[in-house]
Amino acid sequence: MTPGTAVETVPAPPPSGSVWRRRLPGLGAAAGLAVASHWLATLPGLKVVGPLTVALLIGILLRTALGLSPTLVEGTRYSARSVLRLGIVLMGARLDFALVAKVGPRVLLLSLAVIVCGILGIRWVTKRFGVPEKLGTLLAVGTSVCGASAVVAASSVTRAEEEDTTLAVGLCGILGTVGVLFFIFVGPLLGLSSSQLAILSGATLHEVAQVMAAAFTWGTAAGDLGTLVKLTRVVLLAPALVVLGLVSGAGGSVRYSWKEPPIPWFVMGFLAVGCLGSVGVLPAAAKATLSSASVFLMVMAMAAMGLGTHIRMIRRAGMRVVYAGLVGFAALAVFAWGLMRLLSIQ
Repeated sequence: MTPGTAVETVPAPPPSGSVWRRRLPGLGAAAGLAVASHWLATLPGLKVVGPLTVALLIGILLRTALGLSPTLVEGTRYSARSVLRLGIVLMGARLDFALVAKVGPRVLLLSLAVIVCGILGIRWVTKRFGVPEKLGTLLAVGTSVCGASAVVAASSVTRAEEEDTTLAVGLCGILGTVGVLFFIFVGPLLGLSSSQLAILSGATLHEVAQVMAAAFTWGTAAGDLGTLVKLTRVVLLAPALVVLGLVSGAGGSVRYSWKEPPIPWFVMGFLAVGCLGSVGVLPAAAKATLSSASVFLMVMAMAAMGLGTHIRMIRRAGMRVVYAGLVGFAALAVFAWGLMRLLSIQ
């Protein structure tokens, strides 16, 4: 070495133990809020929106009222990203591809048309209202497929910002609740049978809990039918995510690699777990356990996203997002109703 030459010192990466010590406070806070959210979501007024939305709202309220301690930042960020992706993988245990055969070809066609036309149509509506592209995509996927679960899954596929995910999840919860009240009080005035109302609810409402809240008001048979139609849409989330993964980089700015494939690894894991469960490799008890674990992890992620979101972010989005979501959901319901008449679904 030449005398006087400066030697560049490269800091050593922190030991893995110290990384986890920094993450633990935030992970613990997210887990604690997830437990509280699950309990609160059992209460009558909150049961319809589900624990994902409850966790998000609690997180936002706590962040707005108390702020976010620096000791929680790293753990909440890890929860909002890595824990979320693990939850999506385990969510594959909820899939049962045999449901597609049970609903019949016409109802399956209805579900497919609602998802495809809903995503494209609502995306067009959000553009007209000036909603940012990725937020509009999340709203379209959440409304057309399965609410908060679809939003959080699609957010990782599309590389959306946490702020957009937060807004889309909250809006899906609000719109779905409005939809439940509409179907319960106005639905019987539309001249539809109980079965038709159940199918329409299952084909358009955001969350499984929302479909059950509406459809079971018309009897047990109607409730079972509406839930079956809704679960068919949940199954169809898998191909929807695959397509999103392929088209999200269609602009040419994304270069795929083994680490970043065109279909993200967590989506492949989601599909793999779903296939294992559908063909009977996973026993019923294991599927139930993995499904419960996936919900808990995703609720943790939503609580973490809420803790990272100040209410000022929501104010900056403006009412145009709310109007776009409301118009899109109403248009989807009208489209599904017209398609039911066209297909003579009784």
